[in-house]
Amino acid sequence: MSTKKILCLHGFVQNGPLFARKSSGVRKALKKLGYETIFLTAPVKLELADLPFDVDSLGGSKDSSESMRSWWPNNVSSPEYYKLDYAFEAIKESIVSDGPYDGVLGFSQGAGLAGILCQTMHDLHESQPPLKFGIFYSGFRAAPEQHQHFYKTPISVPSIHIMGSLDTVVSEERTMALFNACSEETRTMVVHPGGHFVPNGKDMVTKVISWLSNVDGSAPETTNGTVTNSTNSNGNGNGNGNGNAIESWDEFDKIGAA
Repeated sequence: MSTKKILCLHGFVQNGPLFARKSSGVRKALKKLGYETIFLTAPVKLELADLPFDVDSLGGSKDSSESMRSWWPNNVSSPEYYKLDYAFEAIKESIVSDGPYDGVLGFSQGAGLAGILCQTMHDLHESQPPLKFGIFYSGFRAAPEQHQHFYKTPISVPSIHIMGSLDTVVSEERTMALFNACSEETRTMVVHPGGHFVPNGKDMVTKVISWLSNVDGSAPETTNGTVTNSTNSNGNGNGNGNGNAIESWDEFDKIGAA
């Protein structure tokens, strides 16, 4: 029996190993469900001097500029701003070396990219079949006009969207834009009472794992399109659990993170 694999995509200013640590709760639960999680590091390096905010608020690390990565160039004045070629090439290499993948999991910027991959990943390499599911934490729909063709048809891959009711980094409006870009028949929304992080508490992890068990056939019934409010959220994906160092989505958007 072949190993089931999930490609995991970190957020802005994070990296693969850091994201693996920050999402330990869901990572361990996925392993118990029989999934191997591959945490890829984004190709674009970021410099601390270029970031007008506290890196900790996005779950990044100040230890080394080598550790701060982005899935696309974040300089809004550059013609390469939001260029996805680098990300696609890195993911193609990962498909060859570690894939193929059954599903994709992303946080913040990584979730934004994951939404696009649900439409395109099977085109990156002949060995990669269409994805079976997408797990999006604090996700959003890509805003630039040149990327709207990715949403021309609804994302039909079964998807679960996990949104923090206190998230001040990615607004509810942007998360709902990605949710609404997905097919009504295959999308599920879950709301937790925290901010901009991957909730590792048992309650939230159980909701995600139960959903995935339904999708991959491990459980007999599927519940889609529902909104669930969680009242228990332990652990976080950014080390402080609030994301308040960035005051609004506008500031986040200006530096090209979304």
